[in-house]
Amino acid sequence: MGSVLKRIKIVADREGMSVSAFEATIGASKGVFTRALANGTDIQSKWLINLVEKYPQYSSEWLLKGEGDMLKPNLILKEEEGTYLTPELEGITNSVINSLRQVIASQNITIKSQEKTIMSLERLLSSLERELDLLKNK
Repeated sequence: MGSVLKRIKIVADREGMSVSAFEATIGASKGVFTRALANGTDIQSKWLINLVEKYPQYSSEWLLKGEGDMLKPNLILKEEEGTYLTPELEGITNSVINSLRQVIASQNITIKSQEKTIMSLERLLSSLERELDLLKNK
């Protein structure tokens, strides 16, 4: 189990946090990993499951066996959203986003045009109301 714990330490380091902070991110009690690392003892499988679920970019095969690449190559991190996408989904997502931006730009043009039309109609209505008042007062 010691090598699994060493790989967990590598993941924590790569994520830029202490082992204690890393424990908190996966819901483990403070010291679970620290004590296991210090004593060379095992940890519960639920913490490994939580780690794999919380950090899907890391290969579970690498984490458990030390085999293969540490990171899954087919996932792209969208840091601002905290999500992971395959390259195919990344392309589709970008395409949809660009299409939506074009629709928004087109709708903004339509809105500005309609605002001008409304202002023009309001001026015309005001003018016609004044004429009507003048005709009533004659």
